[in-house]
Amino acid sequence: MKYRHVFWAFILIAIGILFMLNNFGVLEFGFRTLWSLWPLILILWGISILPIKDGIKIIALVTVLALTVIFFNRISEKSSWFHFHNFRGFSDKDWEDDEDKSSTYNYQPQNLSVPNDSLAAKGELKLEAAAGNFTLQGVTSDFLSFNKTGDIGNYSLTTNDENGRKYINLSLEKSGVRHTVNENKVEIKLSERPSWNLDFDIGAAEILMDLRDYKIDTTTINAGASSIDIKIGDKNALTVMTFNAGASSIKVDIPKESACQIKSESFMISKEFDGFTKKGDGIYQTANFATGKNKILLTVKTAISKIEINRY
Repeated sequence: MKYRHVFWAFILIAIGILFMLNNFGVLEFGFRTLWSLWPLILILWGISILPIKDGIKIIALVTVLALTVIFFNRISEKSSWFHFHNFRGFSDKDWEDDEDKSSTYNYQPQNLSVPNDSLAAKGELKLEAAAGNFTLQGVTSDFLSFNKTGDIGNYSLTTNDENGRKYINLSLEKSGVRHTVNENKVEIKLSERPSWNLDFDIGAAEILMDLRDYKIDTTTINAGASSIDIKIGDKNALTVMTFNAGASSIKVDIPKESACQIKSESFMISKEFDGFTKKGDGIYQTANFATGKNKILLTVKTAISKIEINRY
C-alpha cells in the first residue's frame, strides 16, 4: 500500500480520535484547537515526500500522531491553550496567580478611542491579539474607535505622533487570563480623512474588514488559522496588501474598475481568482493592470489555505 493512498485517511482518523477522546473527557479538544493543528499537517506532508520506503513513512506517521495525542493530553491538564493558543509571555506563575484570582475576574465591555487630530495625515494601526472575532468597518468622528466584548481580557492602547503620522498600538494585556475563555469580539472604526497602514498580528481568528470607506496604503495580516474576509475600495491610487497565514480561508473582494496583481507564494492552496490571467511564477493580473487608474497589489504567503479573489 502506497503512503499517499493512506495519508489523508490517517489524518481524518487522527482528528476523529481526538474528538472522541474529548467526548470521553480524556483530553480537551475542539474546533479552535483543530485550527491550531495546521503545523502538524506540514510535518506529515514532509514525511510523505521523504525519499524513504513507504513502510518507514507509515511508522513515522503513526509515531507523530501518537506523540501528538500524548502532548495534547498532558498540556490540557494545566493549560487553557486549547481555548486560545497564542498567549505570549504566559508563565507557570501566571497560572498560579490565575488559580487564586480567576473567580474574581469580571471583564466588562471595553471602549477605547483616539481623538481626532487634524494634523495627522497618516495613521499607523498595529493590532496584536490571540484569537476571536475582529471587525474593521465604518467611519468614526474620532481618529479611531475601539469596542471589545468578551472575557479574554483587556486591551491596552498607546499612541505616538511623529512627522504627521499617528502610530496606534492595540495589544491584548498579558496578565489576568482566565482558564475559560468564551468570547473575544472586537469592533474597530477609523477616520476616513487620513491614509492608513494596517498591521494585524492574530492567532486563530475570524477577520472581517470592509475597507471601502478608507484610504488604505498598506495592509499586512499575520494569522495562524483564520477566516479572513476583506472588501477593498478604490479611494487610493495604490493599495498594497500582504497575507502571511497558516491554514486559513481568505476571501478578498476588489472593485472591477481597479487594476490588480496577485503574487502567490503558497504551499498547498485552493485558489479561485475571478477575472485574472496567470503571467507565470505565481503572478496573476487583471486585463486592465497596465492601464488601470487605481492599482491593488496582493501578496499571499500561506501554508494550507483556500484563497478566493472576486471582483465586484
